[in-house]
Amino acid sequence: RMTTTGRTDVSIADLIVRPHHTAFSCRDYETARDFFVNVLGFKIEGEMRDRGEANLGTTVGMPGARCDWAMLERQGYRIELFKWLHVDGKPHTTEQSAIGWTHICVQVSDVAEAYRRVTEAGWSAVSEPQSLRGGVSRPVYIRGPEGCIVEFIELTG
Repeated sequence: RMTTTGRTDVSIADLIVRPHHTAFSCRDYETARDFFVNVLGFKIEGEMRDRGEANLGTTVGMPGARCDWAMLERQGYRIELFKWLHVDGKPHTTEQSAIGWTHICVQVSDVAEAYRRVTEAGWSAVSEPQSLRGGVSRPVYIRGPEGCIVEFIELTG
């Protein structure tokens, strides 16, 4: 059994090649995939329907796991999309004060235009784009599929 607290004097930094992906579980696979592909411009790198090899269940700690799955890629960053078919997962809060991962962020060249387009496509925003850190960053949080938060940020400094 793995411990929940770890030592800080042991590092694997020299073994890490690069960041690879963030995983996203959803109930509505088509809507989530279409958001990441059509709205954010990710490409489908791989996709499997009713994926269920035995080692998948072992890897994720859910024996008998079955899912619809896709690996979506954009400029070397990936979203791994799951719709679990054998269980009905519990949604987690999207409050930014929640413990754990709270949002993903993509850098954009024009946050006002990104905001205009994504809201025109029917997605809601937490607010209009804001200026932070003395104008160095201009972020906006968008409520994506399943209520996930995707931040668009324009960096000006």
